[in-house]
Amino acid sequence: MKLHFLRLALPLSLPLSASQLEGSLLHQVARELGQTARLLRWSLTAVEGDRVWVEVVATTDNGY
Repeated sequence: MKLHFLRLALPLSLPLSASQLEGSLLHQVARELGQTARLLRWSLTAVEGDRVWVEVVATTDNGY
């Protein structure tokens, strides 16, 4: 298992219910890492213009 710390920017136009935001985060984390991941923790940290910034802690399975 590998641990990842990411800071992601998402468009503010996305629905911001917790479950919808988490789904969007999973999709973006998988795109960033090139593989599926499991979110351990996420935190909405800032809103800047038309973007929200989210800090994410996720794990990926490295096959071991």
